[in-house]
Amino acid sequence: MANLDKSFWSRWEVMLVVFIVIISLVIAGGFVSYNVISSTQNSVESGISVKTGDTVTVNYIGMFEDGTVFDTSLMSVAQNNSLYPKSLSFNERVEYSPLNFTIGAGQMIKGFDKGVIGMTLNQTKVVVIAPDEAYGYSQESMLVTRDLTESIPIYEWFGNVSDFIDTFDVTPLVGTTIKNHIMGWNMTVSHVDPTNGLVLLKNNPALNEILPLSTGWNYRVMSIDSSANNGNGVIIVKHLISNEDIGTRMFTDTQGQQFTISQTDTASNTFTMDYNREVVGKTLMFKITLVSITASTSEI
Repeated sequence: MANLDKSFWSRWEVMLVVFIVIISLVIAGGFVSYNVISSTQNSVESGISVKTGDTVTVNYIGMFEDGTVFDTSLMSVAQNNSLYPKSLSFNERVEYSPLNFTIGAGQMIKGFDKGVIGMTLNQTKVVVIAPDEAYGYSQESMLVTRDLTESIPIYEWFGNVSDFIDTFDVTPLVGTTIKNHIMGWNMTVSHVDPTNGLVLLKNNPALNEILPLSTGWNYRVMSIDSSANNGNGVIIVKHLISNEDIGTRMFTDTQGQQFTISQTDTASNTFTMDYNREVVGKTLMFKITLVSITASTSEI
């Protein structure tokens, strides 16, 4: 009887242990599934939408209506010109990274702020922004009209000896030849005033010579008159700008400011330089992906 009882209890104990293990596995399995489901549900339920005052990080592609890209935070877009053709003013950078800003803080154009409001984490959307909520409209004050022909003295004073050395990295001695950084032709030192150290330069272009201007287009030397301008002489050059240059190239002036050619007028012998940014006056499209959201402190 004692052996029977011992055998019975041994089997019962084994069954009890097995039952406990099974229950434990079921409970454990249910617990893991619950965590996964809860995590998924929480990621949806806690996927708060962006509100004014939140700080966000986004990736973006900025495009004009013709599909050309004028800016992006993505290296893959910047380096792919076949899928993402670039606009005139696209600025290649060494590094590309997501954009971080606070909604409503005035860090972004109004339409970009509005477009991000309501987005949730990892959402991607395309925002179309009219000029009045982007970069506004063209300003007349940013248009500069110049003559296609220009007169330049043969002899010009160039500051003092110190400035000369800083600019050309050579001591100004009579007969020294250096290159005009703007016009591209050679100049020679004609005289150095011993009293105030001023340097007199003589411009030496060749008649009918075509040279590149520092701004990015060519010009032709039309005439050279040594006796004109009270003995200072006059060189007449003509800027070789055509209708093909209108809105198709980005130029840079001697101050480093970029502009496009917006008009040429042979009748009035003028051309117009447009210093308005390329994004001005245009409807913009942004493809935006929300990378992160940090709620404003007033909501926490």
